[in-house]
Amino acid sequence: MKDVSPPARSVLYLQAKPGMREALVEVFRRIDVPGHALRQAGCLSVEVQVLPDEDGPILVTALWADRDAYQGWLDNPWREASGAELAPFLAEETAAGVVYDVVLAGGDVSAVAAGAPTVAAGAGRTSRTSRTS
Repeated sequence: MKDVSPPARSVLYLQAKPGMREALVEVFRRIDVPGHALRQAGCLSVEVQVLPDEDGPILVTALWADRDAYQGWLDNPWREASGAELAPFLAEETAAGVVYDVVLAGGDVSAVAAGAPTVAAGAGRTSRTSRTS
């Protein structure tokens, strides 16, 4: 029997400079980080999350088919180049991300299914999906 790699969840906390959180989120929209990630083979979903506290970190998570898919994203030249767009808004203490193996899941864990705003791949426009009950 062939070993099957579990899905992987990447977790990255980004600390914006004081007063720059919304500008940082806007750069994510403008350069379409979620859309670029979703074009990477094995990327299943991407979420950019904020706390109600304006000074709190931004949380960026993504679900990958496996760790190899995530490594492909880390090796993607666009990802490295996009860092120059984000850097002016980031505090110096921003830490590296971590990757978890997903060993148990339940339900539809997609933020899109829950009605989160989405960015159409390559369009740079935000839309809101409707949630049905």
